[in-house]
Amino acid sequence: MSIVHGHRAIAALGPLFAFLLAACGSGERTPTPENFQPIVTIYAPTAAPSPTPEPPTPLPQPESTAALEAAGAVTDAATSAASPIGENVNPFTGLVVADPAVLRRRPLLVKVANTSDVRPQSGLNSADIVVEHYSEGSITRFTALFLTNAPAKVGSVRSCRLIDIELPMIFDAALLCSGTSPGVKPLMRASWAYRNNLTMISDMGGTECATCPAFRTSDRLPPHNLFANTVRAWEELDRRGNNTPSSFRAWTFDPNPPQGKPTTLVEVGYKSGSVIWTYDPPSGRWLKSLRKEKQIDALTREQLFAANVLVVHAPHVTTLIQEDVSGARSIEIQLWGEGPLRVFRDGIEIGGRWRRGPEIGMFDLLDVNGNKIPLKPGNTWIQLVPMSDIAVNTQ
Repeated sequence: MSIVHGHRAIAALGPLFAFLLAACGSGERTPTPENFQPIVTIYAPTAAPSPTPEPPTPLPQPESTAALEAAGAVTDAATSAASPIGENVNPFTGLVVADPAVLRRRPLLVKVANTSDVRPQSGLNSADIVVEHYSEGSITRFTALFLTNAPAKVGSVRSCRLIDIELPMIFDAALLCSGTSPGVKPLMRASWAYRNNLTMISDMGGTECATCPAFRTSDRLPPHNLFANTVRAWEELDRRGNNTPSSFRAWTFDPNPPQGKPTTLVEVGYKSGSVIWTYDPPSGRWLKSLRKEKQIDALTREQLFAANVLVVHAPHVTTLIQEDVSGARSIEIQLWGEGPLRVFRDGIEIGGRWRRGPEIGMFDLLDVNGNKIPLKPGNTWIQLVPMSDIAVNTQ
């Protein structure tokens, strides 16, 4: 599979900013990839589209759930019907915000580790969106987006991957991570954002920095003791003059579910362990487990949850970039063009495709007829998976 990407170069990347605190690899040994290919450019919206999945069989519409409130720090209220995002509505959740001022700040993307020595992670249930993806080899990593809520501890924070050049442009968001590998660094520096006063910040080193966007704790060994403070990160954006609203308006929301296939369990078979989402009718949420063990938010002690779970298939290409001393190679997830999509909400599945063009803030979710799939108001988890070679089972 070639990754020579058409005519659009990295310099077209939209506004983002990177708090790059200290480059650090995963430190985990992974199998040697079979096919290495060089990277030419990162962004190419003209890549050939992937096949559209077969239309699902129409089924009776299930009853909508009454529980629309999110737990923990989530304080938004649900919108009443599917429509373009309007005033005082979070464009990432479809929820009316209590304080409209939060919509005038830039969304934050925070890179979070997902290895056994960092679980349970902190702050994920306060995120509007969490993207889970292969990091390198068999392990996965998260990129969590925050707009409405402002947790003072998110993490542990780890280094960015190639996908984190794409996600800030998709969501028109800022980016906070602990650095990059030497191979990813020049690609990040070639981006529009880096060349427009978005420079690296050195690692804070000590514990509990009062004014820093990230700090280290004394209860874990480095590199797993680095955490983000979203309040301090937004203050840093203010200092840089980059704390501006996102242009993202791609999604629509409706508390009433569309027709779909009744589904109560989704299993995504990552090599590091199956991610299992189980639908909980009383709360109207999907609850997350890893290898049948509940995944917990360390701040709230609640099981990780989502109003919507998106399974997004995209080409995954192993590159020549070495991520750590074990020789693990970076994976380029080609999140441009279009590809198969499965949306899970309210105990049903809706099939379709995702579509991304060159515009900043674009990531459409379309059904088999080309209409936008309405999400349930609330938070969303995105499971990025390859086009093949991964099992996605449902019940």
